[in-house]
Amino acid sequence: MFRLTTLTYLITSITIFSMYIAGTCALGSPYVYTGDSKISIEQFQYLEDMDETTSLSDLKKANWKSEIENIHSYYNGFWVKLVVLNQSDESDLGVRHWTTFEKKLYAVNSKGIQEYDYIKFDDDSYNFIGIDRIQFRYRIVMPINEITTIYSFYRFKPLHRTLSTRHVTFGIDSWENLQSQAFFQIMRNIFFYAILIYLFLNSISSFIVTKDSNYLWLTILLFTLVFSAIYLSGYTIGFRGNPHIGQLIFSCVLISIIQFFRNFLNLDSKIICKLINSLIILHLSIIFYYFIRSFEFPDGEYFTNLKKYPIQPLGIGYFRMILQFVPTIILLLYFAFLSFKSWQSGDKASGYIVFALTIPVVSFGIMAIIINLANKGYFGLEIINLVALPLGGILLILCPIAINLALEERIKAFKDNAMNNLQSLNTELDNKVRERTLDLQKANNLITDSIQSASAIQSAILPSIEPSHYGFSELVYIWEPRDIVGGDFYWAQQQEDWTALVVADCTGHGIPGAFMTLISSTILDRIASLHDLSQPDRILDQLDELLSHQTFKLSAGDSTNFGLDCGVCCFSKAEGILRFAGAKSNLYQKTGAEVKEMKGDKVSLGYDSKEHPIPFKVIETKLDEHSSFYLFSDGITDQVGGAKNLMYGKKRLLRQIQSSSSVAEAIERIMKDLKSYQADNKRRDDLTLFGFSF
Repeated sequence: MFRLTTLTYLITSITIFSMYIAGTCALGSPYVYTGDSKISIEQFQYLEDMDETTSLSDLKKANWKSEIENIHSYYNGFWVKLVVLNQSDESDLGVRHWTTFEKKLYAVNSKGIQEYDYIKFDDDSYNFIGIDRIQFRYRIVMPINEITTIYSFYRFKPLHRTLSTRHVTFGIDSWENLQSQAFFQIMRNIFFYAILIYLFLNSISSFIVTKDSNYLWLTILLFTLVFSAIYLSGYTIGFRGNPHIGQLIFSCVLISIIQFFRNFLNLDSKIICKLINSLIILHLSIIFYYFIRSFEFPDGEYFTNLKKYPIQPLGIGYFRMILQFVPTIILLLYFAFLSFKSWQSGDKASGYIVFALTIPVVSFGIMAIIINLANKGYFGLEIINLVALPLGGILLILCPIAINLALEERIKAFKDNAMNNLQSLNTELDNKVRERTLDLQKANNLITDSIQSASAIQSAILPSIEPSHYGFSELVYIWEPRDIVGGDFYWAQQQEDWTALVVADCTGHGIPGAFMTLISSTILDRIASLHDLSQPDRILDQLDELLSHQTFKLSAGDSTNFGLDCGVCCFSKAEGILRFAGAKSNLYQKTGAEVKEMKGDKVSLGYDSKEHPIPFKVIETKLDEHSSFYLFSDGITDQVGGAKNLMYGKKRLLRQIQSSSSVAEAIERIMKDLKSYQADNKRRDDLTLFGFSF
């Protein structure tokens, strides 16, 4: 046995070694992937004068070279080959392309050929997510300890003035990591856009309320930032922007910044004002220059001929970069100096301005250092997307926030000064400011709480019902909110020999309904702790009383828009009985082919103040192993559909129950029939359906 095991090990080792030697001889020294995504440039081979229609057989027979020889290949297209020996512990890997706008890809190994169709970034062939593809991240199965050959087509048409020659930056990582990176990239963009848009809308509302021209320039500044953020990240969100328009936008942003600080600092020096006017004229000239040049995109020689117009440092060259940015940076440093002096003199608003002017310098400095280190190979290039851009973005977000704080501080100082001179005017202004602040705080708290809590509310209050634990022999239930969260809920509790099951339909759906379910479930927990679970009518009465008097604090004659319809089943297997009480909710008992309706009272819980105790009707029946019971919300019966666009109705539902031989079959038939009946109609309400037997 020992000899057989040893022999098997030797044969396996020799086989793997032979495959490695064969791959090395046939393909050159392969890149050995062990989990590190860095790939040396020497590992890549290039094939020019071949387009995306080249067949795999032609690629295999072609004469590959170690570098790009014709500079026009970046525009006309070329293929890159990488031979990979996978010595990691994963086979589900992927290829990540950093800079590309057209792609065709083959992967060849012992598993066969993986071929991905040709896609182009700016036409209908491109979708952000495809089959086994996210953007230009491709999923490739690479067998462990085997050779995989990857053929990847590149073309930069029109040329990208900073990225076209960075074709070597594609790497290998696990598909799970690549998916996570793509998700992080999407969420990062959504976060930044949402914050900028929120600040933009907040500045508009502040300007409308205060009529302060500083808010007007802040609004213009934030608008240019929002527009530039969306336009310049077109590669992520699905379009390729004109780089000349990008440079034009930079000058628009700089003009907005200059005008804001000019207005905020109340500059009265004629020399400085002339310099500012000259700088604005310079930026207007730059805007005009890039506007004229924008018509070159995408077919002008600047975007088609790298030999005549080679890649320049910083994309546009040092001179244009210095001309566009350096004078403005010097002026902003002067603004920072003036703000620092004012801050030292006791002006708190100027302190925020100093902070706002410092943040971009720190942000761009950190990003530049990380990006430079990544490009030099000290980090993987993914660190740019995962660390540099998010960190820089977060710091930049602090800049408009600090400006907004400065404006708020300026308003506060103005209010304090007015208090000493015009007490009556200040009282009116103070009331308006408080009301506006309160409204904004309420709106902000509502949005924040809804977003953070909505998805967790339902999972926190809805129990996972194990049938045998609660005394059911068969239990099948469906709970489907119309939106992400809903107003339907269910609750189950066991106490001594009695079990209570509650199915309820609260006011509305979505987030308001979800909060009602949380309140109602909490009250039911309290009721269960204070009373036994054998009296469904008392549970309904207590639920209404606690909702009306303690939660909504209703007095006689008061009313509210919140309430619920509810059915309560209490049963004891030891005593062999089931009791039901309903508030605009009915229970249905199926015995043989007959379905009996146990009608609840025509009164809802909540909504208005009532006298207690409420005499809810209790229906009692014996537990029968040949019977099954059904509870459902009106989300099923009120669903519109069918040829005449009528409601689904109770009769149609009961027919499905009558024709079923078990609870599971009944639930399945109801849901299948409802889906067919609804067809393309929109779901009207939350849906809850319970079926059980003993």
